[in-house]
Amino acid sequence: MDHTHFPWRPLGALLVAEGLVTADQLEQALAEQRRSGRLLGQILVGRSYLTGFTLARILAEQHGVALRPSRSGTAASAGLQDSGSTHADAGRVWRPLGKLLVEKGFLTETELDEALAEQREHGGRLGEILVTRDYLSGPRLARALAEQHGVEVGKDAFAPDLETVIAPPTPGQPVYHVCEVVADSSFETRSILYESVNFLEAADFACEFVEDHEPGALEIQRIRGEARETVWMYSESRAAEEAASRKRLVETFGFDPTIWDAGSRLDRG
Repeated sequence: MDHTHFPWRPLGALLVAEGLVTADQLEQALAEQRRSGRLLGQILVGRSYLTGFTLARILAEQHGVALRPSRSGTAASAGLQDSGSTHADAGRVWRPLGKLLVEKGFLTETELDEALAEQREHGGRLGEILVTRDYLSGPRLARALAEQHGVEVGKDAFAPDLETVIAPPTPGQPVYHVCEVVADSSFETRSILYESVNFLEAADFACEFVEDHEPGALEIQRIRGEARETVWMYSESRAAEEAASRKRLVETFGFDPTIWDAGSRLDRG
């Protein structure tokens, strides 16, 4: 799946809600993401809106795993070291978390399958399950999540005495449904494919489902009490139109001007 279809805006909204970036910074980063096709995390860190460690930490918390200074921790861990991050390969695309963890050798295929089976049977967040089963450490999860979003965070960014704490879901927090949308002649039907209290996991599932099954349309809905809101939509026809439009631009200009970085080209010239 073209990673430009990943629901970047809700991810950015999480960072705004945590006070890590401002709404204006998010809009600037999203504009660059649409223009360049780069991963949002990579853009935010590249613009120094937040550090790689901070990105890794907040992504891990969304998966139910918090990294905190130990009670007997040193001053270094109390400061939660914000160093040691670099941009991942600019051409790297978004990948589902499970696949990325296996690719990096952090998990075996068997361990991932067992964790996913537990999640399907009992619910819960994938990161929380992996850490609870001792398949994965908190820092490794955080590093993999940062890389998934375009930033490589080195081991040295994590103080050695950080504690990994399983954070329980917050009462009243929203639930995210991934729904397949099937249009009939006069109405649309929606079937729920996946449910999670973690938006990032819902997005992971949605994008992987698009890649594997090529549905006509998919959406992520956020449910809080009686309120229901669609926060992301994918349409096969819209994706095809975008791909055809880009092809025409390439045929006309010899390159895709929607992702042309004039500054970097001038620097190279």
